[in-house]
Amino acid sequence: MRSCDSAVHAWYRFVLSYPPHLVQDYIKKFGINYTHKVLDPFCGTGTTVVECKKLGIESVGIEANSMAWFAASVKLDWAVNPDKLLSNAMQIVEKANHVIANERTLLTLPAESQKVLLKNSISPLPLHKTLVLLEQIQNLADNSCLNHLLLALASSVITNVSNLKFRPEVCVSKKLKDDAPVVEAWFSLVNVMVEDLRKLQICHSTPAIVQNADSRNISKSLMANSVDAVITSPPYPNEKDYTR
Repeated sequence: MRSCDSAVHAWYRFVLSYPPHLVQDYIKKFGINYTHKVLDPFCGTGTTVVECKKLGIESVGIEANSMAWFAASVKLDWAVNPDKLLSNAMQIVEKANHVIANERTLLTLPAESQKVLLKNSISPLPLHKTLVLLEQIQNLADNSCLNHLLLALASSVITNVSNLKFRPEVCVSKKLKDDAPVVEAWFSLVNVMVEDLRKLQICHSTPAIVQNADSRNISKSLMANSVDAVITSPPYPNEKDYTR
């Protein structure tokens, strides 16, 4: 992804997602403009719909995976006050750091939750810090900021805190992180969000939505003849259960 295209897209990215400039190229090639509506029936984390919104083009996405749908939906929400988001995050940083400095017992996930994680995908101390930060977000976040703060945590855990690597299959690094700057990585991404929101709020009114639905039943989600163009990447051939 080009640095000039990173705004919003960098909040949370799927490792195999296509670059924003590809959407720009298709929009230009096919003469798509503000009078049209674009559909992405396999929306993922929202590259198509985010880029359309940046360009003032109405769009709709459909995504069956709940995490990808959440990420794409947050990336389309540019109405949150950036100053409130920053001040709320600073409050959470102060409280989380205090708890981490004084807590002697490491927090961990319930046994059932541990079962779904790859072995050694996150080390005990970074996991503890992540759970402390999550608790403070849940306790202190303003409702208007909550989803952005949670998405920043999900993204920073994957990229900066965990032991995961993508090649493009998910695997665990041979060198495990005994510790990681959990709060700092999260706050850094929140700052990225704040700066992006300050730049892009002037065009936040462009209609854009992602529906948490199955595109195989698209008639339940969209009216006939309601879109003018489709820009998408179909599910990958090694994927079996498209509704996960």
